[in-house]
Amino acid sequence: MEFKDFYFYCPTKMYVIENGLVQAGEIISNLGYKKLFIIYGSPRLEKTGQLDILKTSLDKKNIKYTCKGGVLPNPEVNFVKETLVELHKYQPDCLLAFGGGSVIDTVKSLANSYFYNGDPLDFNKKLVTPKKALPFGTILTIAAAGSEMSNSCVISDYETNFKSGFNSDTNRPVFSIEDASLTLSVPTNQTFAGLVDIISHSFERYFSPSYGYDLCDYFALSVIKECVDLAPILIKEPKNLLARRQLMVTSSLSHNGITSFDKAFTRFPCHMVEHKMSGINPKLAHGLGLRFLLAEFMQINKELLKDKILKFGKFIFDINSDDPQITIDKFKAFLNSLPLAKSMLEEGFSKQQEQEFFSELKIN
Repeated sequence: MEFKDFYFYCPTKMYVIENGLVQAGEIISNLGYKKLFIIYGSPRLEKTGQLDILKTSLDKKNIKYTCKGGVLPNPEVNFVKETLVELHKYQPDCLLAFGGGSVIDTVKSLANSYFYNGDPLDFNKKLVTPKKALPFGTILTIAAAGSEMSNSCVISDYETNFKSGFNSDTNRPVFSIEDASLTLSVPTNQTFAGLVDIISHSFERYFSPSYGYDLCDYFALSVIKECVDLAPILIKEPKNLLARRQLMVTSSLSHNGITSFDKAFTRFPCHMVEHKMSGINPKLAHGLGLRFLLAEFMQINKELLKDKILKFGKFIFDINSDDPQITIDKFKAFLNSLPLAKSMLEEGFSKQQEQEFFSELKIN
């Protein structure tokens, strides 16, 4: 394989801490920000009092702020357009995403669109490239998307069933605060859909072409192995803070680019297919959609990816075999052990749709 030039940039300051909401005001003040526009999704943050704790922390540092909730899973462009009007009127010096991947991607879209007069979806449709973005940070409440440290932003248009992402350095947060206790109230199905999402980011990078001795492939396998090891712990002990902290850290490392460091290119066929799935059904959690695709991707491309599948099986499951099917079956069994739906049919898709989605996983 011909060597290609490689560029990597990841400036996000990470704060993996306890009492993250209490410390948020000091962190943001020390970074020099004085006027925030806070975006969140779930009313859970209001009911649990977490939003009030954040506000108190900001008040102590005399940081001005306004808040807007209501971001939905698979975030929608109309929310971005509506909020942009409020943003320009308020003129913050920093945006703050208080939530998971959907909230963070909404803030990324707002940050890029703040200095752009066109349709925010122009970035996602690859019609234009953002040149400048408003600074933004995140307070993470679920381990899943990895958006708190990634250069990716995915936005949907429910009216046209469009969903797509784009990569840009302007999508990197200035800072991200990770406090595992904020994930304790996350429902079980979302926790494990998030775990699959974390696996998927390194899974797709691992199965992208390698030069042959890529250190990043071992990084990717380590991320996947960590998730496989953490899953039974979280099933048995859902309030285990150490396990939740490790899952949070793994989420960030899985999608910040380190697990594809120095690769010639990466391909994300499972993500592309899932975007079509949740474009059709916006209520489908991204990680749940991926849960239906990852093992099938291995199955469909078994011969082409045989060597990598065997390496995957040895590293993740300690399988010593020349038969890739044994690894595929073991991975399927792992996914089936998770407290998630087992088939697309359970989520309202037809058998024909399922087969059409699977056919798109084939690589050349």
